[in-house]
Amino acid sequence: MQDVLSFAAQKVREGQKVALVTVTGVEKSSPASPGQMMAVLSDGSIAGTVGGGASEYLIIRKAVEAIENGDVIFKFSLDHAECGMTCGGNMEGFGSILGNRDRLYIFGGGHIAQCLARIAVQTGFFVVVVEDRPEFSADFESVRYLLCKPEEYGANVPVSASDFAVICTRGHATDGEALRYCLTRRPKYLGMIGSERKVSLLLAKLRNEGKTQEEIDSIYSPIGLDIADAVPAEIAVSILAEILLVKNNGTPRHRKRSGG
Repeated sequence: MQDVLSFAAQKVREGQKVALVTVTGVEKSSPASPGQMMAVLSDGSIAGTVGGGASEYLIIRKAVEAIENGDVIFKFSLDHAECGMTCGGNMEGFGSILGNRDRLYIFGGGHIAQCLARIAVQTGFFVVVVEDRPEFSADFESVRYLLCKPEEYGANVPVSASDFAVICTRGHATDGEALRYCLTRRPKYLGMIGSERKVSLLLAKLRNEGKTQEEIDSIYSPIGLDIADAVPAEIAVSILAEILLVKNNGTPRHRKRSGG
C-alpha cells in the first residue's frame, strides 16, 4: 500500500491526475480483499492491484473515464456476471481523483508563455510548460518545466479531456507538431497563437491531412478574448480570460477565420 501511495504522490507532484482506487467490500470468492489499493493514471498505467483479471480491467477503464471527465470521485460495484469472473464473487469500492487542480499546458517558453504561466498560477492552475530549450527554464517559477521534444509528447505530456492547452512555440513547424498532438488528446480548451495567415495555412494543411471540421472548430485561434493590444502581458490576460470563460461553462465564440 505504501508503494501505491508513494507512486500517487509523486505523480501528483509532477502535475498528473491520479485515480486512487480502494476496495471496500467483497462477497463470496473474489480476487481482491477489502483495503486493497491501486493508483491509475490517465493513460491506463497502474501501480498496485485490485485482484487483476477482467474486474481490474473494468475498474481501470472507469478510473480513466473519471480522470478524463473531471470527476472528483467515482464508485464501482462489479459482480461475476459483469466481469465474467469464474470465482463467482462480487466486489465494490470507490476511486478518488488526486491532483484535481485545473491543469494548463503551455507549449512554448517565450514572453507570452511566461506572462500566461505567471497569472495562471495566481488563479489556481497547475501549469506545465512544455519546451525543448533548457535555457528558458529559469524564466518560470511555481510551474513544472517539462523539457520535451515534439516526438516525445506521447510518452511525457499526459494532456487529458479535462485539461487546457495553449500553443505558442517558437515557430510554424513546432506549433503544428503541438497542435497535432493536442488534437489527439481533445483537451477542454485548445488555443493557438499566430497571425491570421499562419493560422489559415496550418489549418488548411490539417484539412489536407484528414482532420475533420469538428476538430478544426475545436481550436481557439485567433486566441483570447478581443481585449488586448500587442503586448505580451495583455495577450496573456486575454487568453486566460477566454480559458476561464470555458472553465466556468461560458460560451466564448470563435472569431471568424479568413480562408476557413
